[in-house]
Amino acid sequence: MRIGILYICTGKYDIFWKDFYLSAERYFMQDQSFIIEYYVFTDSPQLYDEENNEHIHRIKQKNLGWPDNTLKRFHTFLRIKEQLERETDYLFFFNANLLFTCPIGKEMLPSSNSNGLLGTIHPGFYNKPNSEFTYERRVASTAYIPEGKGLYYYAGGLSGGCTESYLQLCTTICSWVDKDAANHIIPIWHDESLINKYFLDNPPAITLPPAYLYPEGWSLPFKPIILIRDKNKPEYGGHEFLRRKNSLWVKIKLICQKIKLAD
Repeated sequence: MRIGILYICTGKYDIFWKDFYLSAERYFMQDQSFIIEYYVFTDSPQLYDEENNEHIHRIKQKNLGWPDNTLKRFHTFLRIKEQLERETDYLFFFNANLLFTCPIGKEMLPSSNSNGLLGTIHPGFYNKPNSEFTYERRVASTAYIPEGKGLYYYAGGLSGGCTESYLQLCTTICSWVDKDAANHIIPIWHDESLINKYFLDNPPAITLPPAYLYPEGWSLPFKPIILIRDKNKPEYGGHEFLRRKNSLWVKIKLICQKIKLAD
């Protein structure tokens, strides 16, 4: 069984790659029947362990800035659509700052007699009524969901499924992004708004609880399975540091953070 991991780490987000990769190698689909392929879209000239692991595929990807790094992630994946179709049976997208903390296996694989999709409940909306969901409410957007609709609010940080089903999701959402752009619309939560719309029309065969997207420092009634690392921690530099495109500014701030930690 061939499992593809889709991972984007442009700009300074490559700071998360090493620990993500090591945790995946320890915990994710480690049964010998699985072959894990890492498709890493990055502008970094080198990735940790790529010289030792032929299953790490570094794909050159420029930093699109905010919000296009997230809004156009499905466009990014489709750049290698034919390769993914040849080399994988399942695909899973993981946010850069995720970390596996427990063994994960076949429970994440949709069955062949389902629609082949997997989504994850957003931890901020667990056990909340849909009146509190922050869906896109503008009728003009392709991501529009009317009041009263929707059983879950899905997170954008972890999704996947059978390769054919997931690539169809990517293709459809790309067309929605392009249509919205032509009408000068950006969905309220970018790709997350669009994936919620897609899952409303195509409920995923597997809906994972927030244990699979457990924010660092939170207290939820689950044992963390996949941790969302806190981007605001000094060792990561914070949101502004991670999103900023100016390389000189990035280097200066990183040096300052290291000096502060050493004091």
